[in-house]
Amino acid sequence: MLLFPSSHFAWEKSSLRYTKIHALLEEEEEEKERRNEDKTLTMLTTMLKPFSFAKSLVPSLACFACGVLLEMGFGLTGKLRRGNVTKKRRLLAVSGTLQDGFALRKNLDGVREEDKAVFIGFALVRGVKMYFDVKPEGCREHVRKDFEDEDEEGRRRQRRPNMNPALVVTNDWNDANVYHVFAVTEEALCEALANEPRYLGIAPDIAKVDLWAKETSESVRVAAGVGSVSGGGGGGVGGENDDDDTRYATMLTVVAYGIPGARAVEAKGYAKEDGCRVTTFAECSARAFGDEKPPFTTRDANIRKAQKGNLASQSPSSSSKDDDEEIHDAINTTKIIRLREDLYGARSSFSPRLIDRTAAERAVAYVQKQRATIPKSDVNTLGGYSPPDA
Repeated sequence: MLLFPSSHFAWEKSSLRYTKIHALLEEEEEEKERRNEDKTLTMLTTMLKPFSFAKSLVPSLACFACGVLLEMGFGLTGKLRRGNVTKKRRLLAVSGTLQDGFALRKNLDGVREEDKAVFIGFALVRGVKMYFDVKPEGCREHVRKDFEDEDEEGRRRQRRPNMNPALVVTNDWNDANVYHVFAVTEEALCEALANEPRYLGIAPDIAKVDLWAKETSESVRVAAGVGSVSGGGGGGVGGENDDDDTRYATMLTVVAYGIPGARAVEAKGYAKEDGCRVTTFAECSARAFGDEKPPFTTRDANIRKAQKGNLASQSPSSSSKDDDEEIHDAINTTKIIRLREDLYGARSSFSPRLIDRTAAERAVAYVQKQRATIPKSDVNTLGGYSPPDA
């Protein structure tokens, strides 16, 4: 009787082969550049000798010249370095003001034009529920109503109140949120983490992406090595069976360690056919506070109402109790959340983990190819998903 390897084994073997080949090619390229740089450094030192005022200055001048070339993005060979050598990117799932169309989106970009974050697509993450943290008075991020700031044109404007979503784990499979996935440079990733609002962090192995949900983009499946045109998964290994370890992936994801004891506003999303309750930041925040459109008057006014506890859509945690009593109750009822292991984290060694640089490279290559084939006016539809009307 013939025995065939399981899809899990085939996926792992194919992905491992791709990763090894990619690593070897990268090592060869870097070694070649190092050899060329050594030769060029020797050449520069020789060329600078006749013009130096002192022999001790020669190495310094040579190093300075090399540094200028490297800072400009060139190797000492005079060629622009290949993207996969200098552009170390990782995939990051965000939901909130880091998304396109919101104020903090620029925090995901690097300094240079080529270091800008690349939007990859959408990912449905199970087991998380969205609340809005509206930063009441006394909070470090609270902005007074009379506080003004200077805009890019030097005009004084009233500064907008801060608000961000807090996505907490609930141990409920039917809680879900649609995240936006970006490929960001490692430097920008560190900066984004350092500038996160209160209670938020970036977790590598908790949020579970449903790769085959209709909300999840094909580009994310490609990054996981299970997409229809994947470079590393053998052309679509794994699939839509809930029991298949390759259906769910983990990745760097922004989550909240908890919600504030007072003034948290619950997000209202839409329900799927299977009973799953799905939230999306842009639509849910518009429903709670108003659209994110200039001059933002309605939205900002409603956020300030929520800071005082006067918004109709306050979460159950906000009641008629005063703050001290509410916080006291929260402390007395605090319990350690015992996470469901079937709902959070990588299910097994076969489960895709979109953590390494190879996953980001696959996703960026796929997205760039897609963008080259669709009209410019339709580039915002690249993710392939738009939230339904509630």
